Amino acid sequence: MLRGLLLSSLVLNIGLLLGRLSGFIREAIVAKVYGVTAEADVVVLMLTVPDLLVNILMGGALSAVLIPEFSQHSDMSRRLLYQSILFFGIIFTGVAAIFYWHIDILVSFLAPGFSEEQSFFAAKAVGGVVWLIPLTIMAGATTAYLQSQNSYAIPALGTLIINSCIIIGLLSIDNESASLSFVAAFVLIGGVLRLLSQLLKAGLSWGPVEGLSPRMINKELLVHYGQAMLSGSTLLFFPVIARAIASFQEEGGVALFNYAVRLVEFPLALAVTFLTAVFFPRLSRSFKADLTEHRALIHYGVQITLALSIVTSVSLIIVSEDYTQIVYGYGGMGDRALVDLRNLTSIGLIVLPLQGLVVFLTAVFNSRKDTRTPLLLNLAGLMFFLLGSDQGLFGEGLMSLMWGMVASFGLIVLLQFCFLKVEGLNWINVMLDKDFVLGIIATLPPLVYFSHMIANYYFSPWISLALVALLAALSLVVLALFNKKLRCKAQVRLKRND
Repeated sequence: MLRGLLLSSLVLNIGLLLGRLSGFIREAIVAKVYGVTAEADVVVLMLTVPDLLVNILMGGALSAVLIPEFSQHSDMSRRLLYQSILFFGIIFTGVAAIFYWHIDILVSFLAPGFSEEQSFFAAKAVGGVVWLIPLTIMAGATTAYLQSQNSYAIPALGTLIINSCIIIGLLSIDNESASLSFVAAFVLIGGVLRLLSQLLKAGLSWGPVEGLSPRMINKELLVHYGQAMLSGSTLLFFPVIARAIASFQEEGGVALFNYAVRLVEFPLALAVTFLTAVFFPRLSRSFKADLTEHRALIHYGVQITLALSIVTSVSLIIVSEDYTQIVYGYGGMGDRALVDLRNLTSIGLIVLPLQGLVVFLTAVFNSRKDTRTPLLLNLAGLMFFLLGSDQGLFGEGLMSLMWGMVASFGLIVLLQFCFLKVEGLNWINVMLDKDFVLGIIATLPPLVYFSHMIANYYFSPWISLALVALLAALSLVVLALFNKKLRCKAQVRLKRND
C-alpha cells in the first residue's frame, strides 16, 4: 500500500511541480511588467477569474462524486465519463454565457473597490476568458476518470499546459491595448490543449447515441455534486472575500494580496494537497471493501499531511525574504512592497498545516459519501471569517485578512475532528502517536536551527532556498524513519541487497 502511494505521489508531485513553477514564471512576468499598480490589479483579475469560477463551481466536486462511482462501477466507467463530459459541458457552457452577458456585475462583485476605468478594462478582459469554464469542467471529469484508474501523469500536467500558453501570450504582446484580448486567446488555447491531452489518454470514443444508455447521471449523484461543490467553493471564498476587502485599500492591494496567496498556494499544492488526489481513490474503494485499510489510510494521511505541511511551513517562514525575492524581487516591485509581501506570506504560511488537514479530512468525508457535513462545517468557518473581519476581530489592513484565515481554518479543523466519526479510529491516538510525536520532536529543532543559519548567511536567495529545501527533504526522511512499518520495510530491503 505504502509503495503504491509513494509512487503515485512522486508522479503527481512532479507534474504539480512543473505546473506551479510555470505559474510562478507567469506571475513573475506579470509582476515585472505591471508591478503593484492599477493595471496589475486588472491583469491579475483576468488571469485568476477562470480558475476562481471553476473552483467555486466545481471545487473538486467532480472528483469527489465521480471517483467513487468510477471505482464502484468499473465496467461502466467509460460510459459514465462520456455522459459526464456531455452533461456538465452543456450545463457549464450555459453558465459561462450567463457570466459573459453579466460580466459587469461579476467584476463589481469580485473587485468592488475598482475605479470606473479599472472596472471597464477588467470587464473586457474577464469576458474573454470565461469560456475557459466549460473546458475546465470537462477536463475535471476526465481527470477524475484517469485518477480512478491510478493514472496521474497527464492530469498533473494540465496546469503546465495552461500556464505555458499564457506565458507565450504574455511574452508575445506588442502593445498594452492589444495585450488583454491577445492573452485571453492564449488562455482558451491552453484550455483546449489540456482537455485534448486527457481525452487522448482516456481513449474515449465518440458514441452520440449508445453512450447515453443506461443513464448514469442521476439525482443522487447531482445532490452529492451540489453539496461537494458548495463545500469546496466555500473554502475558496476565503481568498475571494479577502481580495474584495483588499480592493477598498490602497491601489495595488488586490495584486499584493494575490501575490502572497500564490506564494502560499505553491507549497500547499506541492507538499500537501496532492496527497488528497493520491489517497482519495483508495479511500473510496476501501470504505466499502476493507475498513481496516480505510482506517490505516486515514491514520497515515493525517500524519503525512501534518508532517509535510509543518516542515514546509517552518522552512519557508524562516527564509521568507529569499522566497519572495526570488519570485517578485525585480521589475516593478519596490522595496516597501517586497517587505509587505514577505510579511503577508509569512502569516499565510502558518495556515498551511490547517489548510492541508481541512482538504484531507474533507476528502475522507467525501470518500464515505458524506458531502453534507463538510459543507456545513466549511460554512461555519466562512461565517466566522466574515463576522470577524467585519468586527475587526483580526485587526486592520491586509495582515488582518491573513490572520483571519489562520483562525478560521483552525476552527474548521476542530469541527471536522469532532464530527468525523471513523469506526475504530481515535483522533487523539492518531495525533499523539508515539513514533509520530518523537519524529516531530527530533526533526523540528535541527530544521529551525540550520535554516536560520542558512538564512543569516550571505548566500544568494536561490542558494538559500535550495539548501533549505534540501534540509527539509532530509528532515522528512528522518521523520519517516520514525515510522515502525517504514523502518521494517527499509531493513528488509537492505538485507535483500546484502
